[in-house]
Amino acid sequence: MNDTEIVRALGVSKRYPGGVLALDHVDLVIERGDRFVLLGPNGAGKSTLVRILCSLSRSDAGECTVCGRDPVRETRELMRAIGVVTQDNDLDPQATAEELLCFQGRLFELTRSGSTDRAQELIDAFDLEEHARKRVTELSGGNKRKLHCALALVHRPKLLFLDEPTVGMDPEVRAHFWDSIRQINREEGTTLVLTTQYLEEAERHADQLALLRNGRVAYRGTVESFVADRGTTDPGRLSLEDGYLAYLSEVNDVAD
Repeated sequence: MNDTEIVRALGVSKRYPGGVLALDHVDLVIERGDRFVLLGPNGAGKSTLVRILCSLSRSDAGECTVCGRDPVRETRELMRAIGVVTQDNDLDPQATAEELLCFQGRLFELTRSGSTDRAQELIDAFDLEEHARKRVTELSGGNKRKLHCALALVHRPKLLFLDEPTVGMDPEVRAHFWDSIRQINREEGTTLVLTTQYLEEAERHADQLALLRNGRVAYRGTVESFVADRGTTDPGRLSLEDGYLAYLSEVNDVAD
């Protein structure tokens, strides 16, 4: 692993009980500072790969390094280097957003004043000021997602995993959310790894992608190149969704 890499996976495989092969010798490198998207149909292995990289699951074969750490042997150290936003809003329903952010800061050994200052920074960044003193049970689904992301950023991680982060957000909230994430990527240098079903989101907010199919990496490169490679009469007007649908058509033609 060199100084420009933040994730390196080599030959990572995972088989679930019953013989289901989720990952089949996956090789993947993600560079520091990238905005990276994992795409693929349901069952392609995206979530399994993310769980392995985050120390939430173990591979059956292969090896990976994340932020210079082994996810199996150096789990505690890795948790201090990454942030993870899952699809589960598992937040204390009776706590306020401000309380949760301050508590998270203390868990990561920030001082009391440091925790308060960082909480306020993130409340401002994610436009949560008018909701900061509301209990979680009073927050909308979109604001819960924003809070979940803010919590993952309290300790200024080097790498942030975002698994379907904008589910439940209306368009205006979603746009502001991405403004905040882009700013954090730009100003703090945080690497972003995103899984999403919103292809227009991936196209706008990621510059690199890996396409998984049947547990393998079928494509790795820039979003722009992926779309251009599948252009026909007017590639300048194609979107990532167009390119992805063209890819699926190619795959289905081969399968037939």
